[in-house]
Amino acid sequence: MAIPLKKFAEQCEEVALANGKITPLSSPTVSMYDISRRWRELCKATAFKSDNLTDCSEKEEGAAEVIIAALTYLQRIGCKDIEQLLRSTLEHHRRQTL
Repeated sequence: MAIPLKKFAEQCEEVALANGKITPLSSPTVSMYDISRRWRELCKATAFKSDNLTDCSEKEEGAAEVIIAALTYLQRIGCKDIEQLLRSTLEHHRRQTL
C-alpha cells in the first residue's frame, strides 16, 4: 500500500513532536540540523545488520533516517506538494545530463 509523501511527512513530523525532537514552536532549522546529523551517521554506517531493524543493514537504516529527517524538514517549512517537488527536481537533473 503506497502512502502519499505529504501524508508520510505529516506522520514524520508527528513522531518527531511525540518524541520531543521538536516542539510546535521549533524553528525548521532544528529539523535541518537533524538531516545533517543523520547524514553523518549514514556516512559511518556499515553493511552489517542494523541493531534496530533486523531486516536491514546499517546503511539502509541510515538512508531511511536521512529521508525521514528531510521529509520532516519539508513538512516544517510548509512544502505543499512533495511528490511534485521531487518529480521536478529529478526532471531538472535529467535535463542537465542532455
